[in-house]
Amino acid sequence: MLETARDVDLRPMELYALLLLSDAPEGEAVTTRALSELLAASTSQAKQIALRLAARGYVERSGAHGSTLLTESGRDLATAAGQRLERKVTRRLRRLEPAVVERGAASLNALVGE
Repeated sequence: MLETARDVDLRPMELYALLLLSDAPEGEAVTTRALSELLAASTSQAKQIALRLAARGYVERSGAHGSTLLTESGRDLATAAGQRLERKVTRRLRRLEPAVVERGAASLNALVGE
């Protein structure tokens, strides 16, 4: 995440927020409280992250509850950054022994209940 954040000139938590916001249905805003829960951060931290993203034109902020909505450029950046992350993770996984990947996949599936 750190490498990709640097690649797209964002702080890691800003990139994480952008990726989380991109999971919301297009055109649907996320409140500061909901964003803080997604980020596992305080509402103050979530607000500051959203404000920094807004200052760069990646989100729009509005309303009494600090609704945050991705802009087109924010969605484009989230898509590009998500693809970069996926490629980096894939390259790193290819370097691992198949048995290690299988154990990791089984552990992740157990955690998410699949």
